[in-house]
Amino acid sequence: MSIISDYVPPKDDPAAPGPGAGWRFHAADDPAPTPWLIKGILPETGAGLISGQWGTYKTTAALDIAVSVMTGGPFAGQFAVRRRGGVCYLALEGAGGLASRLTAIARARGCAQALPFLYRRDCPPLTAPDALNQLSAIMADAAVALRGKFDVPVVLVLVDTVVTAAGYSRSGDDNDAAVAQRLMSVLAGLSQLTGALVVGVDHFGKISETGTRGSSAKEGAADVVLALLADRETGGSVSNTRLGVRKLRDGPCGLELPFVPRTVEVGTDPDGDPVTRVTIDWAPAARSAGTGSPGDGWTKSLRLLRRTLMNVLVEQGSEQRPFSDGPIVRAVDLEIVRAEFYRSYPAEGDEKTKRATRQKAFRRAIANAQSNNLIGVREVGTVTLVWLARLQDCPAQNAYRKEP
Repeated sequence: MSIISDYVPPKDDPAAPGPGAGWRFHAADDPAPTPWLIKGILPETGAGLISGQWGTYKTTAALDIAVSVMTGGPFAGQFAVRRRGGVCYLALEGAGGLASRLTAIARARGCAQALPFLYRRDCPPLTAPDALNQLSAIMADAAVALRGKFDVPVVLVLVDTVVTAAGYSRSGDDNDAAVAQRLMSVLAGLSQLTGALVVGVDHFGKISETGTRGSSAKEGAADVVLALLADRETGGSVSNTRLGVRKLRDGPCGLELPFVPRTVEVGTDPDGDPVTRVTIDWAPAARSAGTGSPGDGWTKSLRLLRRTLMNVLVEQGSEQRPFSDGPIVRAVDLEIVRAEFYRSYPAEGDEKTKRATRQKAFRRAIANAQSNNLIGVREVGTVTLVWLARLQDCPAQNAYRKEP
């Protein structure tokens, strides 16, 4: 008797599930469109991160996103808001100036009325055993308040900052993959309970190219990661400010939105001196991920390889030093790249023909990218590693590099 094909639920148990219970079958229907909060930038639900170095306007960008969500105006002047509603902000850092910062951004966008925005200074430790229960109670209260005053649902929850809200109990917990996974699971669980997107504002590590501070499990578990990027001078000044879509499960990664911070007056203090806050002036997107730009070396035939590399480096890459005297880069097993490339490369014919077509396309793409110095490839032990060779190819995604 075959355990799989011949199984029949006991007849004396009417509640016994039939074959296929718990599974979902593929259907020939057109795929459902991705539900967006902000189309092409933020999904409707899930757990996300807004990360960046100190002084790169993470909170300002988060509030700018919040204004778009609350008013329905396009984010950065070009990305449509698909779900308008209220925002809840758990401000463990900088709560004192939060309201005036939001007011400045809203007025710069032409909105002078009160907005469906709730904020508070406290948050239960995200790594505590009962964190999700405590958060769900807090958010249930917020949802009732927003419905009563503005008649809107909670669609976005922001936690600023993750490292403060985490409540780590031991030194080193920030780098513990299991702790990071538990933290992100709380954010994801809160999203499921509230039906809102839950995003943590977080810091980059000491070296910005390595991404969000602490264990890479945080970014690995996130549905979306937005990176605030800038060129920093020793004296603290920043330039070339931009927001990058570092990771987006159901959309293209690598998009960069340049912006210029602008200081505006929002009033005067008791001495008559101006009170200023920072707003953001957005510029058109620099380029979409995987599309390349003229003269950058990533030809049309290589774009799938670039897009594949960008995705797997976040999910499955690790820091490696392929050459003993070379820099540390974020690299991934070539076989992982190959498998993902095959899944994305269209081919016709029987299975043997499809496989041969994909093998040829992959070998050609790797050879061309390597000969044009777009990627690095090196055998280390039993594994062949591959990485993006130039930081400018993917500044907002996966070109991690540390000099020795």
